[in-house]
Amino acid sequence: MGSCCAKPITRITKVGDSEAGILGLEEMFRNAQTSGKTSDEELKTELLALAKDYGNYIALGMEQTYKDAFLREYRTFCMKRM
Repeated sequence: MGSCCAKPITRITKVGDSEAGILGLEEMFRNAQTSGKTSDEELKTELLALAKDYGNYIALGMEQTYKDAFLREYRTFCMKRM
């Protein structure tokens, strides 16, 4: 029996020199595509905010590393959907 509110899927991705499980990564990317953000910095900020909205903990000292990882993964996601 399914739930009315599906939990976001966790996906492992490389962040800096480590790997991290990120909740809702694909959903984040779909939301970013419709956000109207186009510059790398706007996208990085949007993706970081979405990650936090999905309940992912990101330490302050690691934010830039996560932003870079999210943008890299977002570009890969967009290329696969073309």
